[in-house]
Amino acid sequence: MQSLDTTKEPEYRIALRGIRATLLKNYLPFAFFVALTIALAWPLPGQKVLIPVVKDVHVVTFINICTVFLISGLTLRTDELKQALTRRTLLGTVSGFISILGVTPLLGWATIKLPFTPVAFATGLTIFCLMPTTLGVGVSLVTSAKGNVAQAILLTVGTNVLGVVLIPLWLKAILPSAGDAGLDGLDISYADIFVKLLISSLVPTVIGKLARDFIPAVTRFVKAHKTFLSLVNNTSLAMIIWQTISSGQKAIVESDVGTFLCVIVSACIIHFIYLVFNTAVVCAMRVPLPEAVSVVIMASQKSAPVAVTVITYIARDTALQGVLAVPCVVGQLIQIFVGQPLANYLAGRIERWRAAQPPRPDESDVKLPPDNASSAKIDNAAKV
Repeated sequence: MQSLDTTKEPEYRIALRGIRATLLKNYLPFAFFVALTIALAWPLPGQKVLIPVVKDVHVVTFINICTVFLISGLTLRTDELKQALTRRTLLGTVSGFISILGVTPLLGWATIKLPFTPVAFATGLTIFCLMPTTLGVGVSLVTSAKGNVAQAILLTVGTNVLGVVLIPLWLKAILPSAGDAGLDGLDISYADIFVKLLISSLVPTVIGKLARDFIPAVTRFVKAHKTFLSLVNNTSLAMIIWQTISSGQKAIVESDVGTFLCVIVSACIIHFIYLVFNTAVVCAMRVPLPEAVSVVIMASQKSAPVAVTVITYIARDTALQGVLAVPCVVGQLIQIFVGQPLANYLAGRIERWRAAQPPRPDESDVKLPPDNASSAKIDNAAKV
């Protein structure tokens, strides 16, 4: 008589575990999609959340962006920064910084001239081009592509910190022409934007990093709750999108469908231009493949949540903020949907490249961590 295996896990539990793993892996795009859907279908809650204002700053939005950068500081490891500054990675890292902060924003002079109606769509797309790299998506894609994750983390934190100084300069340089194009309601003051970005971005990052390095209890908490912190971080990003899109829901739904499709196509073209340009740069510089992949992915991404935060600082009218934010959200979603298949393809390329490399045990400073162990260890932390 055959005995029954009572220890076998029920199939529904296996299925639920698979669904949970998929949701965790793709939580950020899922959260963005839910935020966008709720904001357009039922904007009232998001509009109410925006009511508390102090010194022209929406309190809840400010708390959300501070939370994002605080978690970035808490999860930033010093050894990861050192890995991104070895002889092998330095050239790619420097080129990534230059591309993200100095070259890719130049496209803003072209996007501001796009003949969209409303004009705010062109302005929002331009603001998106001026932003630093993404706060979580890029690192997640680099991890999937088996690129240099430490380098991706440094590019994320470094460009967003330096963006505090450079974003206001780019806004002052490019956006004055928006007024000539018929868009009113923007107040671009370098000092005002700089101070707000300093307080909402740099200060929380520094506080988080210092707390991690000097408070043992915080260090233990961060190591034990990486997934939780990642979810809090990504939820905060989605809440920023939800609030801002809710504020401009009426103007968005009344916009011409053809214009909206043109915005989507324009965002696709911008991302394609960035990918081609950054690929050409790393090929010309002969950057090693894992570092080249990291630079191409990170330097071709722009941060919608940071763009939306900047929009709330320069536009006083909440309806205008919502319309300006639409191209930014569209651009970020396109980056995700294009980036994941690209990352899967590049992962195969990197595996074949590494298999073809001769062992070099004498050059310890150029060794990369093992794919599976390293990626598994920092995957959740990298997403924040």
